[in-house]
Amino acid sequence: MSLLPPGRAEVRRDLLALGLGAAVLFFVSLGARDLWQPNEPTYGQAVAEMSRSGDWIVPTVNGRVFAEKPVLYYWMALASAAVLGGVSELSLRVPAAVSGVLGVLLTYLLVLPYAGRNRARLAAAILATTYGVFWNSRAVQMDILVVVSTLAVVLAVVRVADHGAPPLRGAALAGLAAGLGFLGKGPVSWICPAIVLVPYLAATRRLALLRSRAAAAGAAVCLAVAVPWFLALLARGDLAFLREMLFRQNVTRFVAAWDHQAPPWYYLWNFWIDMMPWGWFVPLAALLPGRDREERRLDLLAWISIGATVLFFSLSESKRSVYILPVAPAVAVLVAGVGSRLADGTLPRARRIAALALLAVGGALAAAGGAAVLFRLVPRYPEAASEAKALGWLLVAGGAAILVAFASPARVRTAAPAALLALVLSLELLAAVVLLPAANRYKSARAFCEQVSARVAPAEPIASYRFWTWRASYSFYTRRAIRNLESPDELASFAAARSSSFVIVEDDGLAEAERVLGRREPLVKADIGGTTAYLLSCR
Repeated sequence: MSLLPPGRAEVRRDLLALGLGAAVLFFVSLGARDLWQPNEPTYGQAVAEMSRSGDWIVPTVNGRVFAEKPVLYYWMALASAAVLGGVSELSLRVPAAVSGVLGVLLTYLLVLPYAGRNRARLAAAILATTYGVFWNSRAVQMDILVVVSTLAVVLAVVRVADHGAPPLRGAALAGLAAGLGFLGKGPVSWICPAIVLVPYLAATRRLALLRSRAAAAGAAVCLAVAVPWFLALLARGDLAFLREMLFRQNVTRFVAAWDHQAPPWYYLWNFWIDMMPWGWFVPLAALLPGRDREERRLDLLAWISIGATVLFFSLSESKRSVYILPVAPAVAVLVAGVGSRLADGTLPRARRIAALALLAVGGALAAAGGAAVLFRLVPRYPEAASEAKALGWLLVAGGAAILVAFASPARVRTAAPAALLALVLSLELLAAVVLLPAANRYKSARAFCEQVSARVAPAEPIASYRFWTWRASYSFYTRRAIRNLESPDELASFAAARSSSFVIVEDDGLAEAERVLGRREPLVKADIGGTTAYLLSCR
């Protein structure tokens, strides 16, 4: 059996429809939202500086080597910028959106030989509309690359193990995906598929596959893809970069985190948020009756993916909800099993009642939330009234549609889930086209930076004071290097060095800066994402 799906016309149509649908969801108004702090401007600035310098090996931010992440996303963004005419919000997000579309197609391909087209299409649709996937496919960040590389490695290996694909071809594709994953996010892109495949192959008594010649060939392909960039770093003597990226950002962060510390049960809460709304249906997939051997294997693979990934990252001292994003395809697989049985009437009675109850609760919450937006938020925030009204009425209408579906017992099994899917899809499109761009007025540094650029001549130096080292939103939107000052002495020296110089400070550094410079009226002031930014003259 081929590693790729059979050449049936209906499979090709499914892939085309899913690809186009996901592209609309992830690409529409992709550049309309500005880069928001903290991480998007940092990665965007790294790409902008690589584009200006022509150095595609070592990323820098504000002229300093930025070694937190490997280089693949930057390369993809640079290629996108070359096609689209320059570094912009759109070109920077294209790699994430492309990865999101690819993840949807790979989910379909994973499910297809185990459970058929209906469940495969539903799983792909569920993945595309899962909150965490939607958001991370429209943001400048690397975690969606881990989702896709993990999914590709698992798909290639299980096609060999479970469906008789040629071992060398499967291993080569797995190695290619693993190598690209390593260039995208580092060692975690090897760990995520390993903690899924090793337990799965052990449980199905096929561990010998990992000791085969094909596996060795796959490892060679992986190294051939990943190693050249590291050799280029070594040739330049950038050992500090490698230590930071490979050891401190992975091993040290795992065992002795310096940020994002959280208790071991952190993901037991955040799982339900990032996998909304579909994650709430996952418990109904446990030990579903009536599955054949192939479906049992598919579900086992999905349960191992969720359990192993959540357990592994729970052991880390550093925790962020996005770390467990690779479980999203497994969530989609399991929920699609519940949804397909609910639709065809084969879901056991107790689970059918539970699934319909969750749908009814979802409809009621949506309608109530819409009413709250209309009657509480609209009067309170008149400057955002039009966007809030659109959100409120959509929630009310979508929630009502879900509840109205219960009026027809014969159709509720299909009508209520379809109404929920339509509501989620509509909400995400509304967010992409209207809500998120409107939030720029609260979250973006662009307007502040435009005022700064109008007040400060290109030859006059600007510094920042007491920022996170890699804060880059002001650099990105002023399109100039902004040195970060970290102590009162540095600020005093900077102010004394030139007759005309300026400093950007935020709330937490304002009082200290004024003790050095003296109290003065800010030249520019703006609220940005929960803090206030000030431009002060050092004269």
